[in-house]
Amino acid sequence: MNVPKKLDNILESPVVLWGISILVAVSMWFYVRDSEDSGLARRKFLCQLEYRETMPQILVKNTISQIEVEVGAPESVMNRLRHDSIVCELDLVGLSPGKYREEVKVTLPQNVTLYSVNPSEVDIELVRQTTRVFQVEVTLPRNIPSGQYLESVEVVPKEVHIKGTEKDLAKIGAVNIEPTFEELSGGQELLLPLTVSRSEPFDDEVVIEPQQVKMNATLVRGLPRKKVPVTVRMSGKPVGDYAVRSMTTEPAEVMLEGTQEKLNGISSIDTETVDITGVSADQTLVVPLRLPRGKDVKVIDVRSVKLQVSLESISTQKRFSNVPVAVEGAAGGKKWTVTPPVVDVVVEGTPSLVSSLDLNALGFRAWVNVSGIFLRSATLPVRASPVSEDLKSIRIIPATVSLTVVEE
Repeated sequence: MNVPKKLDNILESPVVLWGISILVAVSMWFYVRDSEDSGLARRKFLCQLEYRETMPQILVKNTISQIEVEVGAPESVMNRLRHDSIVCELDLVGLSPGKYREEVKVTLPQNVTLYSVNPSEVDIELVRQTTRVFQVEVTLPRNIPSGQYLESVEVVPKEVHIKGTEKDLAKIGAVNIEPTFEELSGGQELLLPLTVSRSEPFDDEVVIEPQQVKMNATLVRGLPRKKVPVTVRMSGKPVGDYAVRSMTTEPAEVMLEGTQEKLNGISSIDTETVDITGVSADQTLVVPLRLPRGKDVKVIDVRSVKLQVSLESISTQKRFSNVPVAVEGAAGGKKWTVTPPVVDVVVEGTPSLVSSLDLNALGFRAWVNVSGIFLRSATLPVRASPVSEDLKSIRIIPATVSLTVVEE
């Protein structure tokens, strides 16, 4: 008879009632969630992996390019959902070159729920890239008939930029275009792809800008021609006070004609030797060229060049030590001590003048002027008498000396 009464007391207890209310609330939450989830359509997408805030000179090395994501959405939303509306990215803000493991961040449209991401983390390596400029070289076809050659070859642009890691760029030997004989025979402007010769395969991505260049060339009959610079052969030296400032020839280049094999081995053409021993003024001379030997190569229309030799005067320095410093302008019979009492004098001029210079014979003097100095000690600049109008400069070391009045 007392059991029901005790049960009523227990059920009426505040603690029991609180526990029951919590249990009911949790049950309702799971019920509602399951009801909502049961109304969502689920689907898996492959999402292209993107990178956020990468620096232009940084290359991202990664073996994973796509991420599998599973999402849920109401049927009406799922039917309109496109895979490119889901964004999977790695945040690389502030990362320097090195190896990292980064979390994949997924951005979804409205009313879409994310269930899973596979993989959720990705291992990457950031590698610094650089850019180098390469000259475009033309590789001619071997089947050009004898007696024909290319004239006025023009490549636009002449240089290309290649971007990659230092390790990969070091493998590049040359950048070429390789027109065929049939293409050259057409006489039209050509748009040709670039070919990169390399010592071994690249490890990473290498980008060439541009990837194609334009080429204009004329295929003509006759022997090939080539322009080469004129090199002056010179012996002797001007008089001691002069040196050669420049040598120019008119023309500066000459045209050679001959077989392609011979032309490939010639980079310049020399003049006969010019002796400038003892000259002391600019020279204008007509100098014969040293013409190539044999009949395989000849110089077109030129046998000599006008040579202009320009001279410039040179200078040298000479240092005279232990030149005494005199004191001038002392008032009232004051006597001064000079520290240091001697200085060095550096003169600069032409070698012939400096080599024979004798300061004592010229009556050279160094002094300080104390007139108007009322202090008992002072630091004053050292002055020097003129030596010669032809000297470029005179320098005193040290430039100042200390003076102190001698106590009587």
